[in-house]
Amino acid sequence: MRPYSQFTVASYLMAPTLITVSHVGSLLILITGLSWASILWMALLYISRAMATTVIYHRLITHKSYQAPTWVKWGGSVVAASAGQLGPSCWKAHHLAHHQHTDRALDPHSPYAPPKDSRGLYWSHIGWLLSPRLLPTKLPLDVESDLVLRLIDRFHFIPLVALGIISYFIGGVEYLGAFFLSTTLLFHGVQTVNSLAHIFGAQPFATDDQSRNNSFVALLTMGEGWHNMHHAFQASSRHGITIRDGQVVYLPDPTFRFVKLMEFFGLASKLRVPAETDLLARAKHREPAYVSSSL
Repeated sequence: MRPYSQFTVASYLMAPTLITVSHVGSLLILITGLSWASILWMALLYISRAMATTVIYHRLITHKSYQAPTWVKWGGSVVAASAGQLGPSCWKAHHLAHHQHTDRALDPHSPYAPPKDSRGLYWSHIGWLLSPRLLPTKLPLDVESDLVLRLIDRFHFIPLVALGIISYFIGGVEYLGAFFLSTTLLFHGVQTVNSLAHIFGAQPFATDDQSRNNSFVALLTMGEGWHNMHHAFQASSRHGITIRDGQVVYLPDPTFRFVKLMEFFGLASKLRVPAETDLLARAKHREPAYVSSSL
């Protein structure tokens, strides 16, 4: 394992600590209740931070499925870090290890090691975060070479704490409880990609792993639940694609739609999406078919 500084280790350990605090802090709503305004605040925090995680951390920084100005990468990473799920360098390191060793022993969060049962489900959903696997074996050089991203990574806990303080000053303890609950729900939503999307769902594309397309996970994660397609075409900026009756079918993918909106405003370019012929060629059950021309 790469020798980390004591500060880096302490920084990364803040993630499970603050997620645990968020779970406990969610109990505040039992005392304060939730007004419609605080529910809207909670939804805004969930959607914005989920979108930053998928649009910036995952599809831009990790897989380079499109290009964007540097300031977009920096600003989006701050928002994503406020979800409390580590910074861009550590996040990318874990995700790349997942793709390199999917559902095998070195996968940091596979439900198949331990075996596919309640232990595997627990491990892939939250157990790995509370174990030494939290520290990746190596950090990505491209992120580490960007001073701003490296600072965001090492101080990833500051945006989360700042957002909690802002929530309190907006609406007191009620909004603080809403912030904690939103953070907790988002954590579990994102983790379903590691757990449920490797156990339940369809496998329209041929891969050498157990990744699945799961509509429930896609709903929770702004389109990240189309996980089998993602494993088949990792560099694609669009995950919401499947094969039905030998035909390419496009599925709801809010993250891709947001990237397209960014493209419209000149904030994203060179979006990578596989050709339909390539999609059909990778179909798990290939058969004579035609290609849909509708998007």
